[in-house]
Amino acid sequence: MLTTIYLVPLVPLVAAVINLFFGKRLGPKAAWLACAAMLVAFAMACVALAQLLALPVTERTVVTELYQWFSAGTFSVDVAFRLDQLSMTMLMVVTGVGSLIHLYSIGYMKDDPRYGRFFAYLNLFVAFMLILVLADNYLLLYLGWEGVGLCSYLLIGFWFEKKSAGNAAKKAFVVTRIGDTLMLIGLALMVLQVGSLGFSEVLGEGAKTLSEGTATVIALLLFCGAVGKSAQLPLHVWLPDAMEGPTPVSALIHAATMVTAGVYLLARSHVLLTETALDVVLIIGLATALYAALCAIAQDDLKRTLAYSTISQLGYMFFAIGLKEYSLAIVLLVMHACYKGLMFLGAGSVMHGLGGETDMTKMGGLRKTMPLTSAFFVVGAWSLSGLPPFSGFFSKDPIIAAAAELGDELAWLVASVAAFLSALYIGRLLFLTFFGTYRGDKHPHESPKIMTIPMGILAFLAAVGGLLTLSPKTGELEDWLRPVFGHEPEVHEGFLSESSLTSISVLIALAGAILAWYWFASGKVAWQERRARHPRTRAFLASGMGIDEGYRRVIAAPGRLVAVFLTAFDANVVDGAANGVGKLSVLVAVVGRRLQTGFVRTYALGVALGAFGLLLWLAVRA
Repeated sequence: MLTTIYLVPLVPLVAAVINLFFGKRLGPKAAWLACAAMLVAFAMACVALAQLLALPVTERTVVTELYQWFSAGTFSVDVAFRLDQLSMTMLMVVTGVGSLIHLYSIGYMKDDPRYGRFFAYLNLFVAFMLILVLADNYLLLYLGWEGVGLCSYLLIGFWFEKKSAGNAAKKAFVVTRIGDTLMLIGLALMVLQVGSLGFSEVLGEGAKTLSEGTATVIALLLFCGAVGKSAQLPLHVWLPDAMEGPTPVSALIHAATMVTAGVYLLARSHVLLTETALDVVLIIGLATALYAALCAIAQDDLKRTLAYSTISQLGYMFFAIGLKEYSLAIVLLVMHACYKGLMFLGAGSVMHGLGGETDMTKMGGLRKTMPLTSAFFVVGAWSLSGLPPFSGFFSKDPIIAAAAELGDELAWLVASVAAFLSALYIGRLLFLTFFGTYRGDKHPHESPKIMTIPMGILAFLAAVGGLLTLSPKTGELEDWLRPVFGHEPEVHEGFLSESSLTSISVLIALAGAILAWYWFASGKVAWQERRARHPRTRAFLASGMGIDEGYRRVIAAPGRLVAVFLTAFDANVVDGAANGVGKLSVLVAVVGRRLQTGFVRTYALGVALGAFGLLLWLAVRA
């Protein structure tokens, strides 16, 4: 498998093509074909992992070159795949979590008229995502990068008969194109400065030849691509609207895989990250984590709350990269894929049991009618909150502690506030949805086993995933990843001890959870009345602090006026000039047609009149 790793993305790609052309004829078999392809890909990934583990640590980078893609002079690009500890980790996440979400989708999408097409799009997305994480050069990575963007557009707008879904798909496509275009400029600059796009060349000797300014520019352009794809400030606005797509899409693309591509890109390109670039990444990541946590508190829609939660958690991953804690960023990526994928599937289960309802104010008490879903969701919520012994405690809290250990008190404080808000908003979601009394008018019911079994597996992974980080030193998963990054992170004597930091993080998570319980589940606070007291603040946070509206006024509205002006200019000036020339030609032709009578006497008269006019002109002139 180490030298035939290209078969892993090939299997879902073949299944996607089959379902795309024959999915309607296959009927329910289309879903099972898609799931079988994912399970085969996951099995091959497991074999590759076993074989990679059998190699010495210094030999765990295997590059397979298939053929030369193209060449121009001394510049050439190969279709080549790289398997190392980082790509192997991403491979397990994409195929493992992706397989569970495919199985879940069989039950969730069973009544959809475009059943086969949905699974074709899912398989196609996975194929492109696998190309992205296995690519050995930036151009092949960019092919996968744009491929997952296309599939995201297709899947967000899958129910295109709804105008909101179509608009959300277009918005996601346009906003992410901004970052992708800047990333493409970065790749072009990389070719000009290094003469190659291969990882070995660019991240090896090529990086040493770059000046600090050039490296910073390239790194920031790559970061722009990551900002768009991973929904960070200020290009985050597409992700909350992307919840218009089917919920399995949100779990697969907008929680576990595609949105983490930006984190993977920066981790892979860490050699190019100068101190200036790292500071920018840290500030954007930390600001995004705090901003999205604040917005999540005011959301009433179940999926939009989870969407802002995803934005916030991704902010922590970029924060870790800004701290040079690349391994910790990937550890959180893996754990987040499990517990956030679980919660999105749990949200889909709630929607399935309530006929599509997503308003949390119309829920409550669902733990009685949906016990499995509620139990699984509790595991996911506890993990996200950072409560021990679940995976979030072992993945997110070490990032916050790293800021303190590196002596950055302000960053630690802001990250801690965001962690408190995380526990608060996920506790609010949990208590409003599953506890208290039922406030809706539907008849909730538990989801079928084809949906609850994948949720149960993810809940188990979210509960025990922290064991992957436990070791006498820094964690098994961190040790596994560290050879890719090639250095030990700098450790300074922080202002708090490790035990103090651990205690504070647990107290912060408990405080947020207890406050959420007190407000929304204890019965001692009339939360409906409390929310009515501050409608403007709530509306401000619920709207994403007005950033969307600001874009509408500053960019969209003037752009629309320019478009109207250009349309009028084109119709009246450009087209008017062209049409005027045509009308003038017609007029000349009409007059000329009257002169061409075919009678000799008419022509003689014309000659006589012309001669008379000429003589008259000469006489007047004389």
